[in-house]
Amino acid sequence: MKPILSLLLSAGLFLPGLTAQTGFLLRHPAINKNGSLVAFSYQGDIWTVPASGGVATRLTIHEAYESNPVFSPDGNRIAFSGARYGNNDVFVLPVEGGTPTRLTYHSASDNIASWTLKDQILFATNREFRQIERPGEVFSISPEGGTEKRILDAVGHDPAYSPDGRFMVLVRGDINPVAREDYKGPSNRELWLFDTKTKAFSKLPGFATNDVFPQWGGNRMIYFLSSNTGVYNLYRLRIDDSGKPVGTPEQLTTEKEESIRYFNISADGATIVFEKDMHLYLMKAGKGSGQRINIQLKADERFDPRRAKDPCQWRRRTGPVAQWQADGLRRSGRDLRQRSRQREKPQRQRFRTPFPGYGAGLVERFHRPL
Repeated sequence: MKPILSLLLSAGLFLPGLTAQTGFLLRHPAINKNGSLVAFSYQGDIWTVPASGGVATRLTIHEAYESNPVFSPDGNRIAFSGARYGNNDVFVLPVEGGTPTRLTYHSASDNIASWTLKDQILFATNREFRQIERPGEVFSISPEGGTEKRILDAVGHDPAYSPDGRFMVLVRGDINPVAREDYKGPSNRELWLFDTKTKAFSKLPGFATNDVFPQWGGNRMIYFLSSNTGVYNLYRLRIDDSGKPVGTPEQLTTEKEESIRYFNISADGATIVFEKDMHLYLMKAGKGSGQRINIQLKADERFDPRRAKDPCQWRRRTGPVAQWQADGLRRSGRDLRQRSRQREKPQRQRFRTPFPGYGAGLVERFHRPL
């Protein structure tokens, strides 16, 4: 039962009637260049907290779901993915807070991956190769704005440049989801290296299970997660100046019950923050166990904690357009979910969408009172 509940929590699903949790489900942590500040996602907003713990600061307060924060190499800004306009776009804001600047405007989802070079934010999307390809295309955009560009013909997940820009590491693999910890087969996810100097790809040594979320701890050290032991643990692999692996992957953590779901390493390569169970943990970039960060969230609830939500209803609330559908278009001035004892034939309703640029502005819908 415990693994099933853990999986539901990690996927963001809640069973009907489940009341407010005693802890907080904190997701997608990132850490700044010197390991002093942590950013994370909670209730679909971006927050920061000192790495030593304390009261967290909420940076965004939008109804859309926002996640996957990454620090700029100098630690002065944070980029993240947010569904403010119906699908994920890339945004950037100062680390102290403020109004986020929107960088991408495409109708496809742009899922942020990394920011290791000062002038390039990498993200994965599906814009051009949308036939039989399931992995995303690798795009980059300047944090100052402008036109994004596709930088690889290959498709893959979680691309990241080495800090010196010589190599790019990414994950290759097909439909096999990361949640399948025991999967071993032709769709398992593997680490690949792209040499920007020679334009050559090479497969890095790994395991028969999933190897995911690669990140750089310096110019020649790659950290990643693997489910080789049955749950996801943290590993690292060194490469030389030509991109060839030095030895085999070294296991750094020894989790046996709960997987490490996500992690991030500081730009100086000294500190790692990771997500496990419902908490965030800090550790030095070496072998050992993480120290739980004591985070205090002193803010109002995003959702009504007394209101039971079924899984489908919860999932519908993860984006502005989805929330518009789930909330019955309350802001349109018409409660389409108004209950009535009458059983009349369907009536035609006309209303305006509450989000500029979505649809034609006026929408017609047939509605039968419940």
